[in-house]
Amino acid sequence: MIKLLLSIYVSFLALACYSQSPPDYSSPTDIMIEDPNRIIHDLSSRITDNLKIILSWTVSNSMPDFFAIERSDNGKSFEVVSVLSNLVAEKIFQWTDDAPRKGKSFYRLRYAFKHGDSLYSKTIPVTIAGYVAFKFYPNPVDHVLIVRTEAPLDLMITDANGRVRLSESHVQGLHTINVSSLEKGVYLIRFINKLTNIMSQEKLIKN
Repeated sequence: MIKLLLSIYVSFLALACYSQSPPDYSSPTDIMIEDPNRIIHDLSSRITDNLKIILSWTVSNSMPDFFAIERSDNGKSFEVVSVLSNLVAEKIFQWTDDAPRKGKSFYRLRYAFKHGDSLYSKTIPVTIAGYVAFKFYPNPVDHVLIVRTEAPLDLMITDANGRVRLSESHVQGLHTINVSSLEKGVYLIRFINKLTNIMSQEKLIKN
């Protein structure tokens, strides 16, 4: 009797284990496969005198169906900026970014063969130097303006007559400015990098 009960228990346990959902061994869909076949070689960049970025690369083995040039400002989130299709064999492939972002950008190539997964080249950084890196918000602004800068900058807010209404020196990182004293209207906010003598200005609207 005990043997019979034990046999029934073991059978029930095996049936219960079998009825559970099998483990999911499928790969995540967002895994990036970086050029496993070594298709793309010598991916490099060059900045022209008029601040355009030229990417160059060579291809070995089979020719893919297309190249999608992808760009990012943080090296993580990429956007497609151009697609090269109907490819024919070339000694050197080139693509020019006629409107690159200021500062540091990241580029990579995505390619695929028919009915295959997307593959990626290595990622390369490209920096267009000599600019003032800053962000400010909200715009329009009511009372407090938030400024973010990567390097120490001098800041000036001028009115339509060119008069300096507010100014601060050595602003860096996250900074807040009380603009309650400004009347409703349109102003210019200027950022000056004293180390490089580069100035940049944007329109600021006061509510």
